[in-house]
Amino acid sequence: MADYSNPNTPLTASRYAWDVTFTRGPLRHGSNPSQDCTGSYDTQPGATVGSLLAGLTAWYANRNGISAADVTIVRYSLRAK
Repeated sequence: MADYSNPNTPLTASRYAWDVTFTRGPLRHGSNPSQDCTGSYDTQPGATVGSLLAGLTAWYANRNGISAADVTIVRYSLRAK
């Protein structure tokens, strides 16, 4: 089974389902407002877990009109389809 916690892990399946929890800005002690998102990804040549997460961060930032530097991934999961 692939180690999806390692950003260097290559994505070898042709398609993945993903679940991600995003928050805006740095995490603080206590409650942080967050948003859960789900979707699917058609694997591109040379894709890794890290490149997928960077793409999801950029997508979320663009969708919300904020800088990618202001987006934090709190948790994620990937499943080969």
